[in-house]
Amino acid sequence: MKNIQIYIIALAGLIMITSCQKNFLDRNPLDQLSQSTFWKTQNDADLALAGCYNFLCKGYNATGVTAAGAGWGGGSMFWETIADNGYTISSGSSFANISTGVIESTTGGMQSDAYTYTYQGIAACNIFLANIGKVPLTAQLRNQYIGEVKFLRAYHYFFLSQIYGDVVLTLSPLSGDMQSSTFPRTAKSIVVDSVLADLNFAASNLPNTAYSGHVVRGTALGYITKVLLANNKWHEAATTAKTIMTENQFSLYTGGYNNLFLKPGQNGNPEIMFSARYLPPNFYSPADWLYSYLNTVQVLSYLVNDYECTDGLPISSSPLYNAATPYANRDPRLKFTVIVPGDLRGTSASTAFDPVKAAVPSGFLPRKGVDPTRFPTTYATQSDQDWVFLRYADILLMYAEAQNEDVGPDISVYSAINSVRSRPGVNMPPLIAGLSQAVMRTKIQHERRIEFALEGQRYFELKRWKLDRTIIPTVKDPNNAFRTFALRDTLWPVPQSEIDIAKSFNNTGFKQTPGY
Repeated sequence: MKNIQIYIIALAGLIMITSCQKNFLDRNPLDQLSQSTFWKTQNDADLALAGCYNFLCKGYNATGVTAAGAGWGGGSMFWETIADNGYTISSGSSFANISTGVIESTTGGMQSDAYTYTYQGIAACNIFLANIGKVPLTAQLRNQYIGEVKFLRAYHYFFLSQIYGDVVLTLSPLSGDMQSSTFPRTAKSIVVDSVLADLNFAASNLPNTAYSGHVVRGTALGYITKVLLANNKWHEAATTAKTIMTENQFSLYTGGYNNLFLKPGQNGNPEIMFSARYLPPNFYSPADWLYSYLNTVQVLSYLVNDYECTDGLPISSSPLYNAATPYANRDPRLKFTVIVPGDLRGTSASTAFDPVKAAVPSGFLPRKGVDPTRFPTTYATQSDQDWVFLRYADILLMYAEAQNEDVGPDISVYSAINSVRSRPGVNMPPLIAGLSQAVMRTKIQHERRIEFALEGQRYFELKRWKLDRTIIPTVKDPNNAFRTFALRDTLWPVPQSEIDIAKSFNNTGFKQTPGY
């Protein structure tokens, strides 16, 4: 039996629900609420909805590294450490092991927690959807609630499909009886169809407004674009992204690239389309102490060297590059993203970064999403910056990628990518005209790496482009050890404990991921 304690932090308070279950399929975090007193009023619906949203701030989504703090990672910077942008010295959640190719069904940490926490979130969504009809609401408002929760369920299943491939698909609450332990793994294509169905319902029923903490139509359309892009549906992805662009509810932020990732710049930000939101003291992020005090995530030179000079040329060919001052005349996003030697970690000259003194073997630390006014930090530091999952720059670059793959590098592709490059405070030159489709593909991939560096996207981008199997094995960690990446690692094993449960119930349809 697995004892699962699920903490659902509601907008109006804290509800703690403890359940004891056999496996992931009967983790129903809301089923302990009394049916005689709950699901009666709109306030009940709001509390339950906030509980569903709370899973964005725990498990694979949060900014921390273990569930004991404030969660550990799907939007987390730690995902960068299993690609070619980052390195971790932490053994927490097994990121260090996974980054070196040590991943088995018994690895634990991220390998199993990503699975467990996601299904908890799905269970919360399913219970909400099964009960919202009991609350007296207008049809329009009820569909809006349903749209928000279907979006969240789709978000979780999309993540599972990217990591594990075929997964158990369940769209209603489970009773915990034997049937709940005999579901097979559903083909990824069917899971993706379910994800798109949920997202399309959300897009049709959510308000077409700016994002303010609750998902809106543009958020759903953005994730439809992501799912389509991940499945090579180029024309459909470009069309959906273009819809967001023409509906004009979002725009690139002009108040400074770095302020996209810190308060108060995130408040009412027109670029942010979806985020995990924090509000100290009751609900705070561990980002500052985790990424600055502990130095658990370090940045690799592979990323630093990929930032162009301000003339738009790589450092290998730009006349502006000087090895004596290697970080001058570079794309401004470098200094907004990475702390390089000599940069201030705080606000005074005494905080100048020295990799040797700071014991940072990679030579670089994260700047993005780290508040220098809180340095030096301690375990008691409470951060308020939200973790951004989706922003308008992503829509523009997804459009550019999909349109380039669909019809080639037409003028709209140039316009989208150059808009991102030329935003105020970045002001990088436009791409040269006349690029082939293949060269434009490389340019877009480069731009995505730079624009979304340390935002937890790189690993999933490499998987989507099928470059994980070629790029990751070329990465050498600061300890001079090359990473390994067996082809089977494109999908992860499900936790061995789930296989054992399936066997105990003679569930022959629930098999381990091939190769494990």
